Amino acid sequence: MPYMPRGVAQPAELAKHLNALLPFPPELGVVNFRYTLEDDWSGDPAIFFWVTLSDEAARMPKLSDNADRIQDLVTQRVDFAREWDLIPYFSFRSQSEQAKLKDEKFG
Repeated sequence: MPYMPRGVAQPAELAKHLNALLPFPPELGVVNFRYTLEDDWSGDPAIFFWVTLSDEAARMPKLSDNADRIQDLVTQRVDFAREWDLIPYFSFRSQSEQAKLKDEKFG
């Protein structure tokens, strides 16, 4: 039987851990927080986070700080590599940018 990462084999359990992170602190401006489980560019199992921020939270210089804080908050509370056999990747977009692009991954 081929190897299956725990995050893929137990998606409901992973979802419970991720839902426990919500809601994010209001000052981070998270409007939507989604994720997908896919292989990354090298074929390794990964979790991709698609985060939509309020326009205010996505403005420079706040964007960098807010993105760092969100990534830290998620990766400090959930050990993706050891517990779930997944590599985390994060993408951020403003609410107005998402309204224009209507990317399904961002919701």
